[in-house]
Amino acid sequence: MNNRQQNLLALGTCLAIIVIAFSLLSYGRSHEVAAILFFGYTLDALVTAGVVGNVIVFLLKMTKLNPIRTALWTIMVVHFLLAIFALMIGSRADPNFRLGSVLIGYVVSFLFWFSLHWAWAKGNNQLAASS
Repeated sequence: MNNRQQNLLALGTCLAIIVIAFSLLSYGRSHEVAAILFFGYTLDALVTAGVVGNVIVFLLKMTKLNPIRTALWTIMVVHFLLAIFALMIGSRADPNFRLGSVLIGYVVSFLFWFSLHWAWAKGNNQLAASS
């Protein structure tokens, strides 16, 4: 499998994860499913940071930059900026806004997206070494 196919597969996987997280969140909000709403802040962070962060990461993958370092810094900066933005408007937009829940949601989202990119980079390195 060449590099372009691997990147398309990774991009498709990211899109599928984002769509599933968004669908769960929408279903949970419309049907008031407590178990899904409990993870609402994390699902919000997975969707927003997933869209923004992965677009930037996949655009930067076309360069000769280190893929793990690129993913780490990109995803870290995107999560930090989105968390700051959420904290600035959260209390105005949601009367039940919880600072701790938002921060935990963004930390979990960061760990999820970075570990996914790390696993892909390690997998690609092992495939390249065996070829």
